[in-house]
Amino acid sequence: MSELRYNRAFKKGLAAILFCIILCSSIVVFFIISKIQYDQLVSDMKPLEATIVDIDLEIHHKGPDKQEIYIEYEVDGVVYSRELETDTAISFAAGTGAHYSVGDKIQIFYDPQNPEIIASPRSQSVGMFWVVFALLSLAFILFILRWMIKSRRKFLVTQEEYDKEGEEIKRSKLAAKQQKKQAKLERKTGIRKQGK
Repeated sequence: MSELRYNRAFKKGLAAILFCIILCSSIVVFFIISKIQYDQLVSDMKPLEATIVDIDLEIHHKGPDKQEIYIEYEVDGVVYSRELETDTAISFAAGTGAHYSVGDKIQIFYDPQNPEIIASPRSQSVGMFWVVFALLSLAFILFILRWMIKSRRKFLVTQEEYDKEGEEIKRSKLAAKQQKKQAKLERKTGIRKQGK
């Protein structure tokens, strides 16, 4: 009796599922770690209201526009001015994404030991959206993985069938490559004819 093995479709599907599991798990772990880091960052800081004094708008033709936000805030009678940058906190709304106007009040956190060190409020909604999305995707992927494992016998083929499948894949790839080459040649020929 010929030895049985899993077909190529099963192997590719399994590899894709494992990749998706790693990706979704990484998203969840990233947001959990960033939440812990952010909580540690602001744990010794105090909340304060800052005023937006200037905005430079960077217009991007590809991708979203970016606002460079400049703020002023007062601590113990001393006024501090600085740009609200994304590195002021592990944040999803620090200087980008949200749109503000000059004169708007925004909440920040400052370090009482060094008021020049600030953090902007973290956008919880964005973080939670991606965590929920990743968890739902992970649940769906695990359901598919469970189904594949339960019905794995359906994907068993003989060595001859496995080799035949491989040859068919090679032939289809070669045919697609030749078709692409032919189409490119026809386009070049058409351009030459138009040029004449």
